[in-house]
Parts: sequence; C-alpha cells; structure tokens
Amino acid sequence: MNHGERLVVGFRHGVIAIGAVGIIAAASPAAAQWTRVTELPASDVFTVITKGDTIVAGVNALVHVSVNGGASWLAPSQPTTGVSLVASVQVRNGKLYAGTSGKGVFISDDLGQTWRGFNEGLVGGIFNTQLDISDMAIRGDSLYAGTFGAGVYVRKLTGVSAWSHFGEEFEPNQASNISALAVGGPRVLAMGGANGTVFFRDPGDPEWTQSFLNNVGLHPGFSASSAIWTGTGWVVGAGVARGVFLSTQGQEPWTFVNVNLGTLDRSAFATRGHRVFAAFNPVNVSLIEQSSDDGATWEVLDVQPGVFVYRMAMVGAVLYAGRNDGLWRRSTSTVSVPVAGGHHGLGFAVAGRQPVMDLVRFSFDLPEAGDASIEVFDLAGRRAAIPARQSLSAGPHEISWNARALSPGVYAARLTSNGMQEVVRLVRVP
Repeated sequence: MNHGERLVVGFRHGVIAIGAVGIIAAASPAAAQWTRVTELPASDVFTVITKGDTIVAGVNALVHVSVNGGASWLAPSQPTTGVSLVASVQVRNGKLYAGTSGKGVFISDDLGQTWRGFNEGLVGGIFNTQLDISDMAIRGDSLYAGTFGAGVYVRKLTGVSAWSHFGEEFEPNQASNISALAVGGPRVLAMGGANGTVFFRDPGDPEWTQSFLNNVGLHPGFSASSAIWTGTGWVVGAGVARGVFLSTQGQEPWTFVNVNLGTLDRSAFATRGHRVFAAFNPVNVSLIEQSSDDGATWEVLDVQPGVFVYRMAMVGAVLYAGRNDGLWRRSTSTVSVPVAGGHHGLGFAVAGRQPVMDLVRFSFDLPEAGDASIEVFDLAGRRAAIPARQSLSAGPHEISWNARALSPGVYAARLTSNGMQEVVRLVRVP
C-alpha cells in the first residue's frame, strides 16, 4: 500500500467500518508525558527507589541521590573501584545501601558522598557468587540481599551484626539465582530459579516455602523476575510469561492474568495508593499500564518504542522509571482512576479476544454526545490509520476495522471525545 492511501470510514447505526490503512508520521501519543532527568546520564539505570522525598538511582557503577523529590541531585559517587554496576539500592534512617555486581554491599552515612564495605559475614558462595548482588529489601531492622548464585543473605541493621545465609531451600530446588526480593507486611517473597517458582518466608519460619506459579509444579524455563505488594495482594511478573500472577498471600492459589503482549521480559512495578503501575517489556518496546484492582485488569497509559524499563518508583504523584536510556519521570496526577463496579471514562476496549488477525472490533461508551476520534499508532509513534472522526450520540458504539494492512506487532489505539482520552493495546498476528 502506498504512503498516504486514503482511508474509507463510514458510520452506520453506531458502528464505524474502517477500510484500508495508510501510514502517516506523527509524534508518539506518550512523547509529551515523559521527561528525562537530565542531571543523570542517558545510560542504563538498573535500579531506582524512593523514600519520602529521597530518590536513589544506580546508573551503571554510580549512585545518584536527590533529597528534594528530584528538584536537584548531589554529585554522583562510586561505592568502590572496580564496580561494573550497581544492581540495587536501599535507604533506612538516612543511611544508603548499595548492592553491586561482584563486590557485595556498601554503606554510606552521608548520602553517598563516602562509602565503606558492608560485607562482614557475606561468605560461602561458590566462586564468590555471594558478592554478586541482584536485589535488596528491608523488613523491620533487617536487610536482605538476593544473589546471583548463592541464594539469600540477611543482616541486622542495629547493633553489632554480620551477614548470615538465610535459608537452604534455594540450591536443592535449582533456585540459587535470585532475580528479585519483595516485602509485603511481615512476608518476604523471593523470586528464584527458572522453574516457575517463588519462595516466601514469615518471621519465625525456620525455612523458605516454595510456591508454584502454575499451582501444579515445576515449569522449566519460566522465571519469576519481579513482584510488588499492593496492600491487599501480590503481583508477580515472570519472564517468558504473557502476563502477571496474582495472589492474596504470595502463595497458591495463583491467578494468571494475560496482558496480551506476547512473551514478556522483566516487568517493573510501582504503587500509588491503591493503584499499581507496571512497565511491561515485550521485544523492543515498553508499555506503561495501570491497574486499580490489584492487577486483575490493566489499561495502557503509554507506549514507548525502543525502551526497556528496569525499575519504577513513585514520589507523590510522580512516576520514575529507570530505563536503558536514563532516568525518566511523568506525572500521574491526571491519570484517570477507573470507578469500581461500573463504566469509567469512555469504556474503550477491544471487543473479543487478542491477538487479532484481520478483523478488529473496538467498543466504547460515550457519556455524552459529541465528536469522537480514533487513532491507531505503531510502536515507532506513527499513525497506522488515518484518524476517524465523527459526531456521535451518547451511549454504546462499536468499531469494525479491517486490520489486514497492519504488519504483525503491537499497536496503541487511542479514542478521544469531549476532552477525554483512553488508550488500549492491539496485538496483530498473521
């Protein structure tokens, strides 16, 4: 099909019939939402956390700190020479903790201006894998460190203390590679191994308990990679999966939610009140989505081509994303919150199953009469269809769209009416 080919659109009885598709260059619908934190380099931000107005980000081998909600940043520092990357950071009582790749854990008492080793007792891994920190988490006065190859270690942050190996269940279950740790209430959740397992442990438990995401048993090649506690339940992201796993307790029964994006790499999560924000990373794109029901349903906020999001965190209503091209932020104060038990916004959705082939049906419900426009964007931010615009009555409407001209892949469809917008993802297969 030639560039600029006309699109035939007809409105009949509340149904829009869309014919051929043309490609028109346009700005990404999410481009204006995100701004890069220019005080940090446009490089891999492997970790970012927040504590009140304090933001700590690990950019390659350096630690960057802001104590005023990102308004300004202190001079970056390196925990020690020879560090290849800072994989995890934590903050407690004004002290910073940095987990590194190959050099263990370091502590700073002055917001990262000076560092000292914090590795006492951190021993026992084959080929020193106990020094290869993948993630850290704090519960009460204890700091937990997950490693790539030596399971989990724990250290008290009060009094005279040293690290000790925390549990012997990982190695027998081929789960010594810990990709992530998360804390929810009294429970610690560890994402370990590549057999579809997570491990949980409560205070006083003598050992970790293994839990199977498929509720049955081992699932080879299936790796839990991230998790977050929402206040009422757990959301777990897993590599190779096509969605997320939900559990009220962090153990069986788990409920799988397909987000219709194909195979995902690592997912990243953040919470603001009762809302969960996620960065889903299929091939060569990141989709930022939100859920207001503990991960049971998701709606697209942004589509970011060529982006990989490692971690996310919140400062008030501002969402920070540590990406492969720097630290970025956007406000969520204008993001609509779905109303439980009823329609919300425009109710824009893909009718029927995804992925789709030739025929796509969009449904929406206009709260009031007015002009409505529908745009479809590819992951390069170009319009993949000439916008369809028409004055419509209030009430339900449905789109019948021939998507045959679209190449297989992920698209973002945006509906605009009466000053409101909603975006849904569209996954096309041959």
